[in-house]
Amino acid sequence: MGKPKKPSRPATSATNNTADEELHGAARSGDLEAVQRICSTNPLAINSRDKHSRTPLHLAAWSGQTKVVEYLCKKADVGAAAMDDMGAIHFAAQKGHTEVVRILFNSGVPIKSHNRKGMTALHYAAQGSHLELVKYLIKKGATIDAKNKAGKTPVDLAGSEEIRAFLVQCQTTSSKEVLNGKGKISEGRPNSSLEENAGTAEIEVPDTGEEPDDERDESFKRKSDEDTAKDILPQTKKPKVALNHLLAADDTQEDDE
Repeated sequence: MGKPKKPSRPATSATNNTADEELHGAARSGDLEAVQRICSTNPLAINSRDKHSRTPLHLAAWSGQTKVVEYLCKKADVGAAAMDDMGAIHFAAQKGHTEVVRILFNSGVPIKSHNRKGMTALHYAAQGSHLELVKYLIKKGATIDAKNKAGKTPVDLAGSEEIRAFLVQCQTTSSKEVLNGKGKISEGRPNSSLEENAGTAEIEVPDTGEEPDDERDESFKRKSDEDTAKDILPQTKKPKVALNHLLAADDTQEDDE
């Protein structure tokens, strides 16, 4: 008796695997025409996985293929996760592809999403010293103090002093300065000396040569009291002197003459 034959794979399965591999290669290389052609003939391939559980969108995001990413975001699962829960936004952030991250964000991918290790897009952007992407992520609401599973923040993982200094500045401005309506960080450092002295500074009053308000008020008060006293106390009238007897005496003398 001969050995049993292994069951052969259906032709359709082999065809699908070939299409998947072709789609993954086209997405990675940025061949938009090939991606569109394969997706139109085999729509299920759009969310197919490779051996690392990556989809065509993951590969296009990692390679920075903006046109392919924009096309796939209209049809594919933008929230699909690969190994370690890595999303397309994490792959793009690793390489510093700001435009890809922008497309993903506008397609509904949360800017604060994290993978199994607790790493966010800002962690990867800071770690890779991608300043432009770091600025964009913070503008869109990324958490600067977010910690990964190891307790590290983007500041801790900053790949350069420039990135670290910028993140530290953002931590300061987020608590002491007001962000404008568009979410942009206002330029310039706060004048801490003005803020600290605002509550204790004394206002100097220029010398105008006039009496202080307290002395003028006291003088006016005394004058008002005097006027009030005059109104209340009755004025003393001078007594009238009776002159009738003198007039009567003069009349008597005239009569005797």
